[in-house]
Amino acid sequence: MDAHNDLTVGGGTGSVAEVAPREGSRGRNAWPWVNWGLALATVPAAAIVMLFALGAVMSTDGCGERTCPNLGRGGIDFGVAFYGAPVVAFVVIVISFFTAKRRGGIAVPLAGWALLVLDVALMAAAVSG
Repeated sequence: MDAHNDLTVGGGTGSVAEVAPREGSRGRNAWPWVNWGLALATVPAAAIVMLFALGAVMSTDGCGERTCPNLGRGGIDFGVAFYGAPVVAFVVIVISFFTAKRRGGIAVPLAGWALLVLDVALMAAAVSG
């Protein structure tokens, strides 16, 4: 402060680049949200897979060797198809706690989604005939 009560701060010239935020910071902060969105979306997807598995098993209720010859040897493995979906969703969410902010962390929910889609595809292939 000088005698005229004027306050001067910093004597140098500042540039816009120093005060402006980085352009890539917004996109970088969006990836954990996308990761968590995909990870948490595996929960309702697992519920849909469980309903599909239940419907697939119920559709084979009256099947026997003569009536459904294309069902395969032993039919659908209901335990893996039905109980595997919520396990996949749970594991994806748990692992996402550790990988959500990492660069390759998006691979965890994408792998979970791939397993859920594969589960539905295998069940559909097993009961179609």
